Amino acid sequence: MTGTTSFDSTLTRRFPGLRLAALGGLLLFLACPIPTLWLIAWVAVAPLILSVTRAARMRQAFWRGYIFGWCFLAPVWYWVGLTIVAWTHSPIGWLAWFGLTLILALFYGMWGASAWWLSRRLTGGRLIIALAAAWVIMEWARTLGAITMPWAQISYTQYRFLPVLQFADVTGAYGVSFLIMLVNGALADWYNKRGQKDLATDSGRWLWATLTLTGLLCLYGWARMLPSDKGPMLNVAVMQGNFNAFVQQTPEQQMQVFTEMTAQASQTNPKPELYVWAESSAPGDAVHDGNVQAFLRGLALDSRAAVVVGSAVRDTKAHARANTAVLYGSDGRLSALYNKRQLVPFGEFIPYRDLIPDSVSHAFDFPDDDVVQGKAAALLPFATAAGEQVKLGPFICYEAMYPNYAREMTASGANLLITQSNDSWFQSRAALEQHLAAVTLRAIENRREIARSTTTGITCMLDSKGQTIARLPNDVKGWETRRMHLLDGKTLYTRFGDWFVGFCALLILGMLYRIRTGRRTAGTE
Repeated sequence: MTGTTSFDSTLTRRFPGLRLAALGGLLLFLACPIPTLWLIAWVAVAPLILSVTRAARMRQAFWRGYIFGWCFLAPVWYWVGLTIVAWTHSPIGWLAWFGLTLILALFYGMWGASAWWLSRRLTGGRLIIALAAAWVIMEWARTLGAITMPWAQISYTQYRFLPVLQFADVTGAYGVSFLIMLVNGALADWYNKRGQKDLATDSGRWLWATLTLTGLLCLYGWARMLPSDKGPMLNVAVMQGNFNAFVQQTPEQQMQVFTEMTAQASQTNPKPELYVWAESSAPGDAVHDGNVQAFLRGLALDSRAAVVVGSAVRDTKAHARANTAVLYGSDGRLSALYNKRQLVPFGEFIPYRDLIPDSVSHAFDFPDDDVVQGKAAALLPFATAAGEQVKLGPFICYEAMYPNYAREMTASGANLLITQSNDSWFQSRAALEQHLAAVTLRAIENRREIARSTTTGITCMLDSKGQTIARLPNDVKGWETRRMHLLDGKTLYTRFGDWFVGFCALLILGMLYRIRTGRRTAGTE
């Protein structure tokens, strides 16, 4: 069917397209932390679908998608402005917030244009499926390139409704996004056809089909959430030193915090066998600074436990520093290192540094040197006093937003995932929760428990279903200890990664190919 669309509604004539797209963006924002009205995500994109598929031209659909992206992203990450204002002591931070939104809203504009194009070639259930598949490809594209920020994917809105997330162990988070978009597409189709007697049954069928599928997947989720984890246990302590990025502390002050909190945590029963400290929490270079080495070695020996600490470690070859997770074994030896691989653009490295004027670099207080990028996944292994082999899979801070890092660690043999972060930069509780939402999906995708340590919050422990085992209040010194499972086995997602993205691309191509061959057949008759 060419030149028409199955999403043709009087609503778009009563409610002009740009405003309808803006409404959808604001609704999707409400589904994100905070306010975390997660149920709204299942209807929030329907206004956008109505808007872009009704557009007269592709260009018009693009701008409607772009406005949706603006109204969604700008309030979701308002904290980008707050963070850079606090960093630079200048209102120029809001310019960075504006620029980031200006660029990344383009992805939603491209989806809007794609949706318009597909709506001229597909109808009914095929169009609903194709729009969901195109959304998955768009979200995946947001993880590519030097300037990426795959924050606030639509699947992350559901991190407090865990049953619907459980099938992510098969499809990854993208499968959840696909499901949410199916319901949105079916709802838009039903709304358009509800007054057309000859089509109402067909449109209602697709809405009921997507709702039934959602219900079945939730039943699977509830079944998966029944107690089932078995295997060796490890006594883990997650430590929150309350080291604020904007408050300078001396190495001596940091060492005192380490010493006092470790002594307190060691009094628990059972005694911790692993202490996990946050990103950048070490009181100096934990690999090359002799005083810091001696301190951490003594800490491990005194506590008779392994210690993982985040540290800025000098790279002697690159003459710069790496963001590193450092493991000291219970014997006091420096056992293993992992260097962060996914660096924060303009925070840890400056993309296209040579093209940026010095005046701009000074205004934003860009660092003089880039952080050294890690090259490969590296487990942090150690053995407990009982001889249990522990293989920690670290991913650091921003890497939680990229599914592949936790997946690679699990595929390499990690039986417990750890993530360290310094979220004190954010200046916003919303950002903390948004970050945690992504970590929740990483646990479910790989069926691994996660120990998460941060400088000021959110420090917590998650089980393999994404459920919170323990959680510390924000902005306090504290620690939590729990027995955590060391799990083996690999999920379908762990084995094959983002296969579902490729499947979505094949779905669209297959439907278009079928239409093309159908036209050829009709033309020869």
